[in-house]
Amino acid sequence: MTFSNVLKSEWLKLKHSKVVFIVLASPVLATIIGLFTTMHVPEQQWLGTITTMILAHSAIFLPLLMGIFSALICRHEHSGGGWKQVLTLPVSRLQIYFAKFIVILFLLTLTQIAFMIATWVAGTLRGFSDPFPFVNVFVSVGVGWLACLPLIALQLWLATMFKSFAGPSVVNVMLTFPTVVIANSPLFGPMYPWAHPLLGMTQAFSYSLGGDAGFLDSAVTFYVVMISSFAVFTVVGSAHFHRREWV
Repeated sequence: MTFSNVLKSEWLKLKHSKVVFIVLASPVLATIIGLFTTMHVPEQQWLGTITTMILAHSAIFLPLLMGIFSALICRHEHSGGGWKQVLTLPVSRLQIYFAKFIVILFLLTLTQIAFMIATWVAGTLRGFSDPFPFVNVFVSVGVGWLACLPLIALQLWLATMFKSFAGPSVVNVMLTFPTVVIANSPLFGPMYPWAHPLLGMTQAFSYSLGGDAGFLDSAVTFYVVMISSFAVFTVVGSAHFHRREWV
């Protein structure tokens, strides 16, 4: 069995999970928030709406979705001794693990693309006549994608560690809600994976406009921590999956 076959198999497992609705959840909710935001910046029609949408999307919805995607991709194996069946296939455990990782990345990509479209939809429905700041939103969405990598690696590790869909989901919800508070800490914010999407998207959007969102004292420190934590969570998570005894 080739790696592409493993990827196809992982994707097919999501066929009846209504994953499309989950992918669209955050963009749709962010659009509703953007339509009714009262934040207004003189001479910059789009800024208040997009900023509000980025805050809602990156601080709450995006971290929650990463946990849901990770738990969802392992749900099939958690039911009815599925792990034993999967691990009898002529494919290495690491291939299975990273196939799941890639599927989650694909779902994240769809979510970020949908969110980018949602920002344009919200502004258009509000009657904005200024040009849509495509480059600025694209930079924010791209950095947000990168900022989710450590959280995906950590959530996938947790999803394979627990023996049910509910376990990692509950942990993710509990650790998502303090995000805004912790993100405001110059010390703990960059070290908290659930805050990375918020820090990444807000700072990138602000920097692209020539400003500073004020969340980070050092962007370099943030990116070093983000890359390092992604590497650590990926190595530890895949090693745990490779060595675990499934009963």
